[in-house]
Amino acid sequence: MEIKTNYFISPKTARYSTYGELTASTKYFWFALHGSKMLCEQMLYKFKNFDPKEHFIVAPESFSRFYEKDFGGPVVASWMTKRDRLHEIKDNGNYLSGLYQHFLEQLPQGCKKTIMAFSQGGTICFRWLHQQKVEVDYIIPYACWIPEDIDLATSNTDLNAAQLLFTYGKEDQYLKAEYIAMVAEIIKKSKLKMTFLPYTGDHRISKEQLKLIFEQYIKE
Repeated sequence: MEIKTNYFISPKTARYSTYGELTASTKYFWFALHGSKMLCEQMLYKFKNFDPKEHFIVAPESFSRFYEKDFGGPVVASWMTKRDRLHEIKDNGNYLSGLYQHFLEQLPQGCKKTIMAFSQGGTICFRWLHQQKVEVDYIIPYACWIPEDIDLATSNTDLNAAQLLFTYGKEDQYLKAEYIAMVAEIIKKSKLKMTFLPYTGDHRISKEQLKLIFEQYIKE
């Protein structure tokens, strides 16, 4: 018996969460990508110390959802696996660009645009920006691996036109010192300008670190 695998492109309803209101007073637009086994609203809790009158945060959720354990309990999401990864990368890129552009067209003039992407979200973020041209002022890869199988220097998004701020906890159980060194080597090879911002913490988003980065690098 011969089995063939085929593909069919079909529309899919995407889920996302927002914090704040997009108005003429909005000064800062954030696009926050969650990590593996997370949900979109979990990213927004990290922005509770941000003024919703000035900050508007959009957190997209990946298409793939599953039960965290066995066949019940909390539902979580993941951006991609090794199965059909090239299709997933393309689908994610189209989804993220569509949602991002939807809000980009509504931003008031002078609004600063930041993409903050945690863990697996950071990896898919670089693949998205490599695949498609995106208008962005700041990119915050947060405790993530940077893909080494693509040439970031030839990304459709000019990564050096944005300020790259890589932050991670020094006690991160996944990003050991040797991995950070490898990330630095990838950045050097790609001829990108990136600021590394380590802090005391593990593999979680620190509300304090996020606010500190905003105060020091983004705030007017």
